[in-house]
Amino acid sequence: MIKLIAVDIDGTLLNDQGQILPATIQAVQQAAAAGQKIVLCTGRPLCGVTDYLKQLGLWQHADQYVISYNGSLIQTTNQKTLMSHQLQFSDYLDLLEFAHQNQAAFSLLTPACMYVTPGDQNSVILKEAATVKIKLQTRTLAEMRALPNLIPVKGMILDEPAKLDYLQTVMPKAFKQRFTVLRSQKDHLEFTHPLASKESALRQLTGLLKIEPAATMAIGDEQNDLGMIKAAGIGVAMGNAVPQLRAIADQVTADNNHNGVGEAILKRR
Repeated sequence: MIKLIAVDIDGTLLNDQGQILPATIQAVQQAAAAGQKIVLCTGRPLCGVTDYLKQLGLWQHADQYVISYNGSLIQTTNQKTLMSHQLQFSDYLDLLEFAHQNQAAFSLLTPACMYVTPGDQNSVILKEAATVKIKLQTRTLAEMRALPNLIPVKGMILDEPAKLDYLQTVMPKAFKQRFTVLRSQKDHLEFTHPLASKESALRQLTGLLKIEPAATMAIGDEQNDLGMIKAAGIGVAMGNAVPQLRAIADQVTADNNHNGVGEAILKRR
C-alpha cells in the first residue's frame, strides 16, 4: 500500500501549457480522499505552488505537505515550516562573484522574494519570477548587506544553456562539497545547502510521518528528481523524462501531456 506520493511539478504534474489535466486532478483527489499523502516536490517556492495546491484540493491543510526549493524547505500546506536548510551570506557573496566573473546573471531566493543586483535582470530571470509568482527585488550589494533577517535559501544562475554548460566546467571544485549543485532546467543552475535535496527531504518527511520508504512513490522527469526516484519504494519516470531518469526508474508512465501522473497513481490504488 502506497501511503505517500511525491510529485514533481514542471514537466511532471504540469503539461507543456503549464496546466494540470482534469484527469490528473481527479486521480490526485481520489488518492488524497483514500488517505494517501500527495506531496508536491519542487524547485519552486511555496508561492509558485499555491495555485496548484488549490486546484488539487490540498491547500491550507495541516496534514498535507510540500517540499520546496529542491528540498531546502518542508512545509505543511497551511504554511507551517517543518524543516529548513539555509545558505549563509558568505555563500551568496561567493556565488555572486563566480557568476559575475563569468558574465552570468545570479539571483538569490528567500522564502518570499527573489533578489538580483543591478544589471542581472535578464530574460530568464524575469521569466522565472513570473512563472513561480515570486516578488523580484533589485538591490545593490551594500543594500543586500543591510537587509534585516535575510533568509537565503537558494542561489540560481539563470542564463543561456551554453553559458551554464561552460560554468559547470570551470566551477570551483569546493562548490561541489559546499553546496548541492544541480541543473534543474537547461537554463537553471541551482545552489542549495549541502543537506538540501529532494531525496533527503523526502526521507526526512517520511521519517516524521513514520512512513516506511517501501510505502512511498515518487514521480519526476528531470535530473533534480533522480535522488527522490531512487529513494522511493517505487520510482516513476514520466514518458518525457530525461534518459538518466528513465534508466533508473522502476517504471515509466505516460508523458506530462497524457496524464502520466494520474496513470501512475491509479496503478497503485
